[in-house]
Amino acid sequence: MKLECPSFSQIPFLRHGFFSSEHEVLQGEGGEPLPSVTLNQVHGTHVIHVTESTLQNTEGDGLVTATPGIALGILTADCGPVLFCDPTQKIIGACHAGWRGARAGILQETLKAMETLGAERSNICAVLGPTICQDKYEVGPEFPELIGKAYETYFKPAVKPGHHYFNLPLYICDQLKAEGLSQIYDLKCDTFVTQFASWRRFSSQGKTKMDFSNLSAIAIV
Repeated sequence: MKLECPSFSQIPFLRHGFFSSEHEVLQGEGGEPLPSVTLNQVHGTHVIHVTESTLQNTEGDGLVTATPGIALGILTADCGPVLFCDPTQKIIGACHAGWRGARAGILQETLKAMETLGAERSNICAVLGPTICQDKYEVGPEFPELIGKAYETYFKPAVKPGHHYFNLPLYICDQLKAEGLSQIYDLKCDTFVTQFASWRRFSSQGKTKMDFSNLSAIAIV
């Protein structure tokens, strides 16, 4: 399964996609597979400037590039994959934004890394791909204090006493708005109830191991 953001699809030099299998690949103008770079993701804030496709398995949670022909790839299974593009300067980025990374600043660090390459904040657009939605994302008693906002902003009570449902997509999009981005697209695709990989769905079925992830990728061609 593949999803695209209609607004990103209109950018002539851009290729992107949100895939339900990590084994998919982006294709270039002639239909040839593009070499891709992924990370050893750790829910942190380290962002890597990619200039060649030989970079693999480096620890980090964000990627940026101005180099054509390389697909930046993010792997997820409920966390938020965010793709970025400055269509004027032809600079792209991608990051893995679970609650830990988003709280720590991975979105902000990815934007800063793009600006280091010459991107302009007012030009940057972002799209949030398949992410677990609030009604299926139960979290523990400590979460409201960790997030530090008015309870009703991102939480509502869960069935389990003392637990909460957390709105991760809204939390991510609100951070992007706070950073001055005016073009933010949420595909509103819930990993829990679709064909996309969802660790929460797998664990609710009594499974203890998941052997695939979603791939979110973006490239300049």
